[in-house]
Amino acid sequence: MNTVTENKYLVLADIKATVSIEVKAKNQQEAEMIVQRQLNDLSVANVEMKLEHLNGEVLKPSIEDFEIEINSIEEE
Repeated sequence: MNTVTENKYLVLADIKATVSIEVKAKNQQEAEMIVQRQLNDLSVANVEMKLEHLNGEVLKPSIEDFEIEINSIEEE
């Protein structure tokens, strides 16, 4: 009898997501300083992600590595 063995694979993928955070500050420089402190790579202990598909399937991938970069600051 010939059986097919299924192997386990770890697939690494890069997902880029832009996030927004609202802060109250006197000016853009202060707003950037506040967010820099909140998003400091060294002070973030855990990053979680949940992908919800249109069919209702939920995928919670493990975050292996992350990098935080501030792209812009806009006054509302």
